[in-house]
Amino acid sequence: MRKQYLVWSIAVFGIFGTVYGAYLLAYHFNHGNGMNVGAAVLLSSGLLFLVTFLVLYTISYFQKKKAKETAPIEAEVIEDKVVEPIVEEKKPSIKTTPSMKQEEYVSRSETTRSSYSSYDYSTVYVKQVGYGPLLRVEGNRILDMRNNVYYRIEDNMVKQEGSGPVFEIRGNQIKNAFGGFLYELSGSNINKVYGGFYASISGNYITLFDLSVKYELTGQLSKNQTLAVAVLLFGKY
Repeated sequence: MRKQYLVWSIAVFGIFGTVYGAYLLAYHFNHGNGMNVGAAVLLSSGLLFLVTFLVLYTISYFQKKKAKETAPIEAEVIEDKVVEPIVEEKKPSIKTTPSMKQEEYVSRSETTRSSYSSYDYSTVYVKQVGYGPLLRVEGNRILDMRNNVYYRIEDNMVKQEGSGPVFEIRGNQIKNAFGGFLYELSGSNINKVYGGFYASISGNYITLFDLSVKYELTGQLSKNQTLAVAVLLFGKY
């Protein structure tokens, strides 16, 4: 805006100097005064301002013309870059066959069957140090090798196979299925719910509070497995 104001100011000064300078020169010549220096300087300055105005106006005109010519091209380039067709890849449809439905049913039943516990089904033996194995743990199934009786952990219940529920797991505690609480896990300790500290778990060993008996585990047990093993080892009270 300031540039345009300056250009038009030059034009005004140029016109004024040219017209007024020419008038003064004509006036002095008509009155026989000859060449007047002031009038000649004013006329020359006016002409110089007019020439400067014409040069600046011409430059400005060509700049605007060039800008108008390049603007549509830039807009087209931007539009080409932004607007692109989006092609969605269509996935081939898969028809469900009876065999596939059967496989899906088997898969779901397997998932449901194993959903209540995430047991490692590798075999873990519980041995009394100096004597030999007492229990064999295989996932949710435990064999008491002292009397050849199997127990099964289902959800929060410990059932004797062929008999029914014998223990119930509630959080970190285990109780008689139809009676009072027995043992609980607290950090690395196995406590009697009504009696306090009873045994400790360190690494693959379970040691009674008085160090009288020590048991060795050949693998890692889950919380529910540990509670079931504890009650089978230590019995009810």
